[in-house]
Amino acid sequence: MFSRFNFIPVLRGHWKGLTDGRYTPPRPDVAARLSLGVPILVFLLMWLRGGHLSTPGALLTGVALLAGGMLSAFTHLSTLRLKVKEWVGFSDVSRYEVEKGMLDETAAHLLTGSLLCALDAATLVVGMNVSVTKDGHLYGFWAAVAAAISSYVLIIFIFLVPRLYSAYVEINDVSPELSGFVGRRKKRR
Repeated sequence: MFSRFNFIPVLRGHWKGLTDGRYTPPRPDVAARLSLGVPILVFLLMWLRGGHLSTPGALLTGVALLAGGMLSAFTHLSTLRLKVKEWVGFSDVSRYEVEKGMLDETAAHLLTGSLLCALDAATLVVGMNVSVTKDGHLYGFWAAVAAAISSYVLIIFIFLVPRLYSAYVEINDVSPELSGFVGRRKKRR
């Protein structure tokens, strides 16, 4: 009945994506999973220290734009994933397994980020209507929640950029001269 509102698979996919795929079976990426504590720390610091957001409207604009960007990236990624699936049908099945995994992981991160942006926007709208000073500063519980969610959206964004670049480099077979994953070697004289 409520399957349309069930975000658990998205969050579960995001959690499963926080693994180190270099191992079989994949091991948890401890650093990535520990970064989940950052939003909790941000919330506690904002709440206990009486922090406030001086321009919540700007943050609202930013998370709304980021939500749209993440959803747009997801649609492009879905198309790319479909292409990779087609390529597998024409070549060695194991050739694109790593790339498929990177795209699948990134899709879950993008959707989780989009979901959190929407939640962040809702938190900011509610907070701006119930917990704003005369100067327009968002304070208290709503400021702390918005700051915590925003910090996690930032962490997801930081996760995404290297994964998207890695998938791009692998799928498009970028030459070593242009790949950021290949360091420069000193020329011999």
